[in-house]
Amino acid sequence: MVDRRLVVGRAIGRVKAWLLARERGYVLILGMLVVFTMFILGGVLLAQVQVNQQRVQRDRAYTQSLAIAEAGLNQYLWMVASGSSSEANSFGIPGASPAQPNKMTFAFLDPYDDSVQGEYTMEIVAPTKDDSHITVTLTGTSHQPVDQSRTVTAHLGRPAFSEYVMLTNDEVRIGGPLDRKWWGKTHSNTGICMETRNISDIISCARATYNGSYGNKPGVWSGYEYIVPVSHPSRSLWQFPVPAVDFGTVTSDFARLNELAQGTAVNLPYSTGTTGFPKPSAHGDTKGWYIQLLPNEKYQIRLVTGEYEAWNHKDGNKVGGYLTTTTDGLADFGISAGAYDYPDDGVIYVNDNVWIEGTNLHGRITIASSGQLNPSGYTQSTSIHVVGDLTYSEKDGTVAVGLIAQKNIEIPVYAPYMKGGQISTMDMEIDGAMIAQNGKEYCSGADVMWAPRRDCLTIFGSVSSYHTPYRTRTGNYGGFENGANEYDAFLLHNPPPHFPTIGTYQILDWRELPATQALTP
Repeated sequence: MVDRRLVVGRAIGRVKAWLLARERGYVLILGMLVVFTMFILGGVLLAQVQVNQQRVQRDRAYTQSLAIAEAGLNQYLWMVASGSSSEANSFGIPGASPAQPNKMTFAFLDPYDDSVQGEYTMEIVAPTKDDSHITVTLTGTSHQPVDQSRTVTAHLGRPAFSEYVMLTNDEVRIGGPLDRKWWGKTHSNTGICMETRNISDIISCARATYNGSYGNKPGVWSGYEYIVPVSHPSRSLWQFPVPAVDFGTVTSDFARLNELAQGTAVNLPYSTGTTGFPKPSAHGDTKGWYIQLLPNEKYQIRLVTGEYEAWNHKDGNKVGGYLTTTTDGLADFGISAGAYDYPDDGVIYVNDNVWIEGTNLHGRITIASSGQLNPSGYTQSTSIHVVGDLTYSEKDGTVAVGLIAQKNIEIPVYAPYMKGGQISTMDMEIDGAMIAQNGKEYCSGADVMWAPRRDCLTIFGSVSSYHTPYRTRTGNYGGFENGANEYDAFLLHNPPPHFPTIGTYQILDWRELPATQALTP
């Protein structure tokens, strides 16, 4: 009889063997699962590495493409500064094809080995009478495994004389009262007596001290009639000495403006003629051209045959003098009495004196007056006389009037002409940017004893006057009892068409454009 213990032992052995075999199967399966999992994880890791590499390449290309576009912008800024792209060639790109003079694609080279690292396409929009900026658009593309372009656009501009609410080469007193409104950047090359604390921008002088009408004074000071308190915060805006501003640059601008003003009733000659036998005599300061600016970008012209200013003149609404004008003789100059549209270049050039007014104005226009280009014997300096209100329809930057006189910007004794009403409460407003290149901006009534004194003269814009500007004086003189000056902030980056500038072109602003606006080579 078989030993039961032996049978049981054998059975237990078979069970153990069977269990051991099963364990070997489980280990194999587990091992295969581990290998498979590692294979999957390795694949995922490899894919992630590839994705990260592509992302790094895209990021590198994205960054380099912007750097390439910015390099192109700096290159064009150099072109403008060097004069190779200028008004003479309509701000075209040197080397561009005649078919597209304002667009070109450049290779971007490595500065060390001259290898091509990318390219940028440049497109230029030249200034117009409605926008004085140069608009530069560039699309930069880096030569990376992943193409990724970026596009930027920028405006270039030059500081203009119109960036000041008042600019003068001479000393000036900005009288009180202390709350008189004087909002805008102000500069004198000589000295400033500042008697209002109601200011909003820098008051600067090119001198540390000066010896003028009020004795030896600091470049900017207070105390002739009103004193701005020493502790008042407005004094922190007084700065002196600072670099001077050169008025001589306006001289060359007259020749440029004359070239731009081409067409009928756009370049007005000497009003009494310069040819014939016997040769006509040169006239005085009381003859020239009357220009009335009209709404909707139009204007009319008349000949000025005489002007009379006197403290005691009163004839109805003609108080302080009068102006005589006529349309007779316009045909001799090929001009009609009807209304003309503003010229395409936005410039009217007058080789004689000008009398001007206009209300509810639209559009942008610059009017220059100079005798320097006339034939010998007729080259006396000319002035612009603002005889009435000169006002914009909107003060939103869409309207701008520039007045540039070789001599004076004058507000006559009789201005505002034929306005009507009580003299002592009569106001006048001038909206515009004005330059008196070698004269002054002033009210002639302030030089006449007992002349009519009106109430408030408001100037919205900018005044540049070589000699001391003034609107009234102490004593029984005419002019305006009160005044308010406010700078037109839109003049800073968008002055009137072809207005004289100071310094070199600068990048005023820039922004990135979406990929849909990228330039094509």
